[in-house]
Amino acid sequence: MDYPNRRKFPRIASEALLEISHPAFGIINLKAKNASKGGFFALRSSQPLPPKNTQVQVIIRRHKGIINDVPVAMRVVRVTDEGIGLAFI
Repeated sequence: MDYPNRRKFPRIASEALLEISHPAFGIINLKAKNASKGGFFALRSSQPLPPKNTQVQVIIRRHKGIINDVPVAMRVVRVTDEGIGLAFI
């Protein structure tokens, strides 16, 4: 079975901007590639990414503004050459 068929939730394209924060690395801003009920996959930038299993706080932004005023707890579930997978906790 290939990886996409094991997913719990269908993915949809997303242009959300994710402000990811953690005390160890500060804040990084990434562009989401896709989203689901379970989380996001964000594209890699020049900034270092947190390792798998790191719990982070995320503010989600759209073209019309901030979606959540209070950061959402998420966990890094995947780190690849393309980007980072984040799951809602």
